[in-house]
Amino acid sequence: MALGAEAGQAVTLRGHVSNNWLPVAGVGALFLGGAVAAVVFDGDTGRIAVYFVVSTLVLIVLTAPWLVRHPPAINANAGSYLVLAVVVELGALLGGAVEAFRGLGAWVVLGIGLGVYGYLERGRVIVTAGVVAALLGVVSIASALPWLTLALALATAALILFAAWRLRLLGLGPARPHTDGHRGSGG
Repeated sequence: MALGAEAGQAVTLRGHVSNNWLPVAGVGALFLGGAVAAVVFDGDTGRIAVYFVVSTLVLIVLTAPWLVRHPPAINANAGSYLVLAVVVELGALLGGAVEAFRGLGAWVVLGIGLGVYGYLERGRVIVTAGVVAALLGVVSIASALPWLTLALALATAALILFAAWRLRLLGLGPARPHTDGHRGSGG
């Protein structure tokens, strides 16, 4: 029985970091689409940027109901998550619009955003996927080779989908009670 329950207070159970598996898988799918967009819109930085911004907004709308029914760990205050969401969207828009980044600045911003989200959730697998995604985006921008961009975008998608799979497995495992009342540590 949780503290506060003895005193008749309502206890709110927090979610678990493994509940992020579906939104993280959505980010992986977003990068699969990014690989296609990078090839189809080669040289058209505006269209690539629009793809990342619009698909990120669509991903948020589609995964919000999941996160309401299956709450994440929420280890930071709500304001931190809101600020992160706004900064990522603006960063994706601006990073994608910079001509020198060939429309791929949004890739780096989304990777950094995923890493920061993982930090807020205390999910090591999310942090790792985000940091590596950002680094692969930087390599893609620096290389300026369309075939390498395609390969790195596919590698990024595979990495993020692997992270989602790891989160899903974490959620299927036995509960590991902690003193703060939620399960697991984020793998």
